[in-house]
Amino acid sequence: MSAVTAVAFDLETTGVDPFGDAPVSFAFAWREGPGPTATETGLIDPGRTIPVGATRVHGITDAMVAGAPDLASAVPALADRLEAIWRDGGIVVGMNVAYDLTMIDSLLGRLGRASLGERGVGAVADVLVLDRHLDRYRRGKRTLTDLCVHYGVTLEGAHSAAVDAAASLELYERLLERYPEIAATPVDLLTPNQAGWHREWLTSFSRYLERRGDAPVEPGRYDWPLHAAP
Repeated sequence: MSAVTAVAFDLETTGVDPFGDAPVSFAFAWREGPGPTATETGLIDPGRTIPVGATRVHGITDAMVAGAPDLASAVPALADRLEAIWRDGGIVVGMNVAYDLTMIDSLLGRLGRASLGERGVGAVADVLVLDRHLDRYRRGKRTLTDLCVHYGVTLEGAHSAAVDAAASLELYERLLERYPEIAATPVDLLTPNQAGWHREWLTSFSRYLERRGDAPVEPGRYDWPLHAAP
C-alpha cells in the first residue's frame, strides 16, 4: 500500500457543523517522489458572513473571500478532485477528515448535485482514527497539534488549510513507518477497517458521556467517513 498515492485534504470553514456551515478555503497536499510536499490551495466564498470566532481560528475574512469561487462552483470542483483521487486508486488522507468529507457531501445535496456517496467513496486514511486505534491507551489530547508533537511533525501556522493538509500527510507517513500493519493492509480494506474502529471508539465515548449525565452521541456520527445528517 505504500506505493499508492496519498493526497491529504483539508477545509477551513465558517463553523463546526458539517451540515450547516460552509468552507472558506481548501487544500490538497501530496508528495511527488522523495521531494517536498506539493500543495494546491484556494479560497471559497461561503455566501454568508464569516463569523468573528471562525476568523480568529483561521484568519480568513469576508474581504479575503470577496471574488473567490462561490459554493456552486467550488464544491463540485472539490468533489470532482476527490472522485478522481479515488478513481485512480489513491487514498484521501486527513485529520478528522470525515468532517471535511461530510461537509462536501452535504453541500452537494443542497446544490442538487450527485453526493460523494453516490459517486463512490474510495480509500480514506484518517490520522486521528488510526492513532486512536493503534495507540488507544495513550493519555492526553489528540488534536492535530498534539499528534504532530507526538510523532515529531513540524506544524507552523496551524488552521491554515495548506499547513494542516501537509501536516496530516506527514503524520500518515509517520504512522506507516511506526505501524507496518497499516502499510500491509489492502487498500480496499482501509476504509471499512477504520469505519469499524471509529464506531468502536464512538460507542465507548458515548457511554462515557452518558455516565456523566450528558447526551449520547447522535446516531449519524457513527457513519464513517460520511456522517449521516441528524
